[in-house]
Amino acid sequence: MEDLVLASLDSAVFDVDNLIENIAYKSTDGNVINEDFDPTLLEGKFRQAMSILQDYQVQTEQNIKHLEELCEKERNTWSNSVAQLEELYQSTYTGQQELEMRISVISTKVIQIGHQLESKSNPRQQLVDARTTAKYLERFLDANDDVSLMFQDASKLEQAAHIIHQLYNVLQELPDEAKFTDAKTKVKDRYMAIEEELLLEFSRAQVRNDKKAMKKYIKLLSKFKGHNDCIQNFITDCLKGYFDNPNIDIFNSIPQLFVKVSELINELFDQPEKVTERLIITVYTEKLAPYVRNQLDPYLRNPDLDNMEKYLQTLYTLYKKATKLSNDLQTQKISDDPAFLHKLNQHVFKSYLKTYSKYELNCLEEKFQVHLERVESSGGQRRIKPTGLSITDIIQQRLLNTTDQVDESRFSPDLAAALLQDCKTAMTRITTLSEGSEASENILQCFLRLLNALGNQHIDTELQYSLQAIPGPEPKQEPDIRFFYAISQTNNSIQLIERYFVMDIASLLLGTQQQSQLLQSKEKVFGQLEELINIGVDKALLCIIGYARNILNEQKRSDFKPENEINISECSPICKRVVRSLDTQIVRLEQTVDGKNLIGILNEFGLRFHRLITDHVFKFEYNISGGLMILQDISEYKKCSKKFRSSTVDQLFAILHALVNLLVVVPDNLRQVITEGHLASLTRDIIESFVQLRTDYKSARLHAMISSDQ
Repeated sequence: MEDLVLASLDSAVFDVDNLIENIAYKSTDGNVINEDFDPTLLEGKFRQAMSILQDYQVQTEQNIKHLEELCEKERNTWSNSVAQLEELYQSTYTGQQELEMRISVISTKVIQIGHQLESKSNPRQQLVDARTTAKYLERFLDANDDVSLMFQDASKLEQAAHIIHQLYNVLQELPDEAKFTDAKTKVKDRYMAIEEELLLEFSRAQVRNDKKAMKKYIKLLSKFKGHNDCIQNFITDCLKGYFDNPNIDIFNSIPQLFVKVSELINELFDQPEKVTERLIITVYTEKLAPYVRNQLDPYLRNPDLDNMEKYLQTLYTLYKKATKLSNDLQTQKISDDPAFLHKLNQHVFKSYLKTYSKYELNCLEEKFQVHLERVESSGGQRRIKPTGLSITDIIQQRLLNTTDQVDESRFSPDLAAALLQDCKTAMTRITTLSEGSEASENILQCFLRLLNALGNQHIDTELQYSLQAIPGPEPKQEPDIRFFYAISQTNNSIQLIERYFVMDIASLLLGTQQQSQLLQSKEKVFGQLEELINIGVDKALLCIIGYARNILNEQKRSDFKPENEINISECSPICKRVVRSLDTQIVRLEQTVDGKNLIGILNEFGLRFHRLITDHVFKFEYNISGGLMILQDISEYKKCSKKFRSSTVDQLFAILHALVNLLVVVPDNLRQVITEGHLASLTRDIIESFVQLRTDYKSARLHAMISSDQ
């Protein structure tokens, strides 16, 4: 029993109900429903379990109390330790403050003593130097004293440099009198000789990589005029042989050179940033600039289209690499002037950037002309130069020299893609090689050339040519209207230009004067093309409707007034030919035009077709058989009108069908029919105009039936 209770207590989740069930089950062996069940035994087991639990509770409370005593004791111990540490920290902090104050007082006294010693020592040293300088000056002033061998001891070069520098400065203060002229000449000669010797010794030390000696000579030369020569010699020796390999990548080598030399410069020179600037200037002007000239100048000697394209692309590549080089070097904090490297970069490319715009735009213009000529030649025609010829002249020559209506290959999707790609390539170079207002102007001129080549020279010309190739308004044969293909190609090209403008150009010209100029030019070109399309659509629909009219004209008056009744189960053959012709033109239209353009053209097509059929109906008089015949034709036309995708056209043909139906309505029912459906909203004049077409209009006194009040 005890093991059972303790096991339940040691479990992760103590469940008293489960414990009671287990005790009951163990005590009765599961036989709680038998007649010999002994409740007393079960009570005893429960009391035993409760006793075990009570004992466990007492033991647990004792353990808790013991642990609390231990925790309290340990807390007191650590509290005392913390208090002692706080006291020790406070004592240490106070001692540190006192020590810092004593150090500050001592430092002040040391500085004061140093200043006092310096004030005492400097005058003494200055007196010694002055006495030494005066002694040597006396010798130089003595015309009989031979000073040619003075300062010849190489081991005392440092001392000689110090003395000759002081002598030189002193004599510069003396007036230009005859008694000082000889001395000044002698000192100047020795000054230059020692300076030359110092430069030579510095170069030797650099060859030996003796940094200590190099630093010593740099310090000595800092007092001489030849200090700049020392820096230049140092730079020249650093660059010697570094760029001699013709296969070396100069743009990668310059950063490597800087990393290699910068540490040495910082170690040797007191003002390393000045030396570094001098090094970079030398590299850019003496190494990078000649490299750029060697890469670019050969193309300029023979400036044909191929060489110009290579020249522009090479210039772009070199400038981009040089800009990246400058940006990489700028991260090394070479100069305090943030524009230092940019100015150097501009200096290297100055002469090329000055003429870049002219070459870029001329090259783009020539490439556009090459593409246009290629399209013309592929179409079987030699391109006619626009100079001296109008668009009309070009079109007339084409029409005289061709047998087909429209050469669809002239509208080349590849041409638009090629022109656009050339423009994008030029635009990429422009945004890199041009800045500010010049960049905006170059972008404008580049895009205007694209508009002119694709819009004016290609699409406009081909549209006008296609327009002239449309047959007249009364063709005898079914017209093959390929002008719709021209509309499709024009729209595709316009969408390409518009997408390119929105995605790439608009953001580059935002807020500039060139933005408004470009928008005006673009809208002007697109407006001209839209006007040509509208003219062509009108002419094409006139041609299609004219052919349908010629078919309808084959019907005669007698066709709708047959003397004998005939069985009419389908539309007339003329109607079938008209519908077949319309179906052909609509399919061709749907294959070449889409979107809003297709909807607009189909709507206009449907309106004109409705007008044609209405006019055709009014040309004849109809008896009952003729009325049934024309009604059958109108039903077929109404079914065909669904293909125009216009609710307006659908409604017009529905009304026309209702009006033509009046031709076959029994006279007694006529008054009721005109008040129902589509006819209810029409005026009596319109209704009567159709009823008048009946042969029994007068005999049946139909006018009275229509006009009488209801």
